[in-house]
Amino acid sequence: MVSKVTHAPRYTANKKRDGLCDAILPFQIEPHYLRGRYVTLGTAATSILEKHKYPDPVAHLLGEMLVLAPCLSSALKYEGVFTLQVSGKGPIKTLMADVTSKGELRGYASFNAEQLRSLNLQLGDQPPLQKLTGGGYIAFTVDQGDKGERYQGIVELSSSSLVDCTHAYFQNSEQLETVISLAVEQSSDANWKGGAIMLQRVGFSGGKGVPKGITEDEYDEGWRNAAVMLGSCKHAELLNNLETPEKLLFQLFHETGVRVYPTKPIIAQCRCSVEKVERLLHSLDIQERDDMKVDGVITVTCEFCKTERIYDDEALVRIDESKKLSRPV
Repeated sequence: MVSKVTHAPRYTANKKRDGLCDAILPFQIEPHYLRGRYVTLGTAATSILEKHKYPDPVAHLLGEMLVLAPCLSSALKYEGVFTLQVSGKGPIKTLMADVTSKGELRGYASFNAEQLRSLNLQLGDQPPLQKLTGGGYIAFTVDQGDKGERYQGIVELSSSSLVDCTHAYFQNSEQLETVISLAVEQSSDANWKGGAIMLQRVGFSGGKGVPKGITEDEYDEGWRNAAVMLGSCKHAELLNNLETPEKLLFQLFHETGVRVYPTKPIIAQCRCSVEKVERLLHSLDIQERDDMKVDGVITVTCEFCKTERIYDDEALVRIDESKKLSRPV
């Protein structure tokens, strides 16, 4: 049997956050030091999704990506950008969500409207992942720029949900037992919210953080019990406790004890900029610029935040002149 901790877990029953909390809450299930994350999204998810007006099935799937990306990235040590990208062969062509090590989150989707209509979906339908994407793959990428190596893992979209595909990736590619419970919904007032809890089991032999005096059988049983408890967590419980995540963690794991750590905030933040756009325009030749013009102007729209930047001939000349002046002699 898993022994119970004798001290009180760090949990305050009356603790409530102001509004929906956009954050990553790290926690630890005791006495085996099993590590987990509880990601809660409200304002950030709404801010990102409301800019795009995607059809419901597309918006819902992108909402899951927005929750899953910080959930996975929070288990990594990196300085840069973690990207979760789905490349499909069916109605949904691309789903992308990325989050920086500072907690800046963004996302977008591309889809074929005609193919999506051909599915004859009814209002509220959320078909399996394979039906929406037609197969393809999901990629997990860590880009640290010049601060470290770039890492990428890929798994086929052979399961019915993003969570199941993620489980398959960790099991087959990382040999890391992982359990994730995730839920997303849009309320009647058009606001989005989502939550996810992730548990991961490090190997007992040589595993960092495994306490002394715990046998392998006890460790295995502790993991199985925690996985079962998380599996019993209903989607409504995930979504109804976004303002009080500690309450749900205590309900799930209080028999052994649960310890929470300081939260890391998540914000909806695009990384596009005028400087990046103008640098790109300056790199193009005259013919390439002419091909981009509509009614005499070039309109550059960010896929993530939908910000439009418009450049006429005078603006393009100013860009070229400013780049020449800033070029080192």
